[in-house]
This record gives sequence, structure tokens and C-alpha cells, in this order.
Amino acid sequence: MTWNLKEDSITVLVMVFVTLFIVWFVVTEPTFTAQTTQNKQTKVSTKNLKKQVYTMVEEFSDRSYENLEVLNKTAEYIHNEFAKYSDDVSYQTYKLEEFLDEKEYEYKNVIANFKGSQQCDDGVRIVGAHYDTFSGYAGANDNSSSVAGLLELARVLKENPPRCDVQLVAYTLEEPPAFRTNKMGSYIHAQRLKEQGSKVKIALVLETIGFYSDEENSQSYPVSFMKWYYPTKANFIAVVSNLSNILEVREVKNVLKTSSNLPVYSMNAPTFIPGIDFSDHQNYWKFDFPSVMITDTAFYRSNNYHTPNDTPDTLDYEKMAKVLEGVYGMIKG
Repeated sequence: MTWNLKEDSITVLVMVFVTLFIVWFVVTEPTFTAQTTQNKQTKVSTKNLKKQVYTMVEEFSDRSYENLEVLNKTAEYIHNEFAKYSDDVSYQTYKLEEFLDEKEYEYKNVIANFKGSQQCDDGVRIVGAHYDTFSGYAGANDNSSSVAGLLELARVLKENPPRCDVQLVAYTLEEPPAFRTNKMGSYIHAQRLKEQGSKVKIALVLETIGFYSDEENSQSYPVSFMKWYYPTKANFIAVVSNLSNILEVREVKNVLKTSSNLPVYSMNAPTFIPGIDFSDHQNYWKFDFPSVMITDTAFYRSNNYHTPNDTPDTLDYEKMAKVLEGVYGMIKG
């Protein structure tokens, strides 16, 4: 009787251990790819990133859904910057009347295409970021940092053409009240890809990529036990997706780890975990396109999020450049 009880206890402990191991493995996506110790930043310009963030904040402040004049000027600026590097730049427009009054208003995504040197059967590589901001604020990190990244990627792709087709997309209307609705610019983009029968290799969504800290306990998480698995210092970039994109997250993580010495962590989890679907990547899932978010984790590390303190001087442009070196590594083919 005593021996059976011991056996049962051991069996339960083994099952608990195995379960925790499986959860850890699925969620954190450990890989055997070593993090490079070298700073391999060769193509992305830190100076250009900084210039673009300051331009976005100083010339196009308060890019909220209700500030249509500034939104349109921002879209025009992004279009003109894209056009310096791509011959195929366009607005993707759609109309809404629910937000403001009974009048109908037009909102715009901005798209730049870069033709690959070869025909790739697995589909287009997409990099996207929203250019609107939370009402009343200019949003240096959220999300001017990522828009600056798109514009710098356009320059890099012009000088270093990709092997497969690449599409850069600046989305409108990610912030409330559009958030998590079919009024998001990224929803429109994904929906039209589906309607056109387009094939997508992966969509990489950039969301707040500029804030970092080496202070202890500067990083928080939606669930406290996650500190057992992840760092307490906010000095890394994260790759995030749902449970349908485990292989994609692993691939992105590996490429980023070999592209620079910036630490990379990842998470695949159900969408009921707060933060897993907190950006434009969620809309590609709805149309069965693989998509991940690349993020500094936003409000889980920065108190500046959605406040007037989200200013350009708080960002780390060298680490931003390292992130984008990895993104280019993913899309160059």
C-alpha cells in the first residue's frame, strides 16, 4: 500500500514536470541557435531612424482617428518617402462613417512593393506598422519607431533588392476606437489580400520597437509566473504570436538572434493571454495568413505608453537598428 502510494506520487510529479516542460517549450520556443555576440549592424542606419522618428513626432503630432487632416498629411509623407525607393507605391483606401458623425470619411493604408529577383512560390513577405497614434499624443515609440523602421527598410531594400517579393505597409487606425474591429487598416489589408487570392509567406508586424532598459525589474508581464521564463530587464526584443504560428515564430527568432547581439525572446500563447493579439498581426490570423508581432512589449516595460512622455529622446536608436537588421534578414529571401 505504501509502495503504491509512493509510485503514484512519483507518477504525479513526473506528469506535472512533463506538463510544465511542454508548456515552457511551446510558449517560449527555445532554439538551438546561439545568440551572436557580434554587432552585425551593416545596412540599417541609426541616424536615419532617429531623423524619421523626430520628423514624425514634430511634424505630424496627434495622428488620431479624429484628426483626419494630420492623418492624411502623414500618409502623404509616408507615400513620398516610399516613392524615393520603390516604383510601386499606392494608397489603399476605405471609407467609414461610424467614428465621427453621419458623414463618410476616407482612411488610407500606404503600400510599397519591392519586386523580388526570383519567383518565390511561397508568397510575399509583408512588413507592416500602424502610423496612427493614441488620441492627443505624438507617440514616439507607439508607433513612430516602427514607421521609421518601415521607411528605413524601404531604403535598404532599394539598395539591397530582395530575392522574393516584399510589401511594406503603413496601416491606419490601429488605436481605439478601431482597435480589435474590422475598421483597422490592417484588417482591410488582410481582407483584400484574401479577396485577391494572394499568397503570403509571413506578415511581420512592428509594434513599439524603441524602448529598452538595463535596470532590474524594468520588465513586467501579464502573468507573474512568466518571470520564471523571461528576463526581468527590459533589454530585449520579443517575437509574439498565437499557437498557430509556432514554426514562424521560431524562424523569426533564429534570424533575429543571428543578425545582431540584441537578445531575442519569443512567445506563442492563446489569445486570452493579455498582449498576444495587441496589434495589427491579429488581423492576418483571421484570414489564415501567418503573422507575428515584433515588439519591445510596450506598456509591459514603459510607463510612457499612451502619455505625453512618449518622446523621441527616450528611445534607443541603436537597438532599433539591430531589430531592423533582423527584419531585413527575414524578408530578403
